[in-house]
Amino acid sequence: MGVSSALAIVGIGVAWFFFLSNPKAADGVAASAKPIHTLLLNKYYVDELYDAIVVQPLKRVSEWVLWKRVDAGLIDGIVNGSGTVVRGASAVLRMTQTGSIRTYAASLFFGVVVVLGYYLTR
Repeated sequence: MGVSSALAIVGIGVAWFFFLSNPKAADGVAASAKPIHTLLLNKYYVDELYDAIVVQPLKRVSEWVLWKRVDAGLIDGIVNGSGTVVRGASAVLRMTQTGSIRTYAASLFFGVVVVLGYYLTR
């Protein structure tokens, strides 16, 4: 039997004693070694350290740069700007919709003159 097997058997015996045979003894050991118990209970404070060093800075960068600048500023600006351009162009084009056949014929004639003029001067 190797060292690791013996250590596993000792661990099983200690766990059996503290959690099944005498649970109050575990509370007594925890109370007598309070700082170590607190350190182990909080998993060496790895989660708190990771949150302070990695998670919170990334969250702040995401909120200030990605959300408020890129999403709200750039992307929403492009979408709202394109809507403003379409609204303005449609207001101009709406003025050309008169319902008069003479106006439409004149516009068609003017367009033909412009196209012919372009090709004849080239």
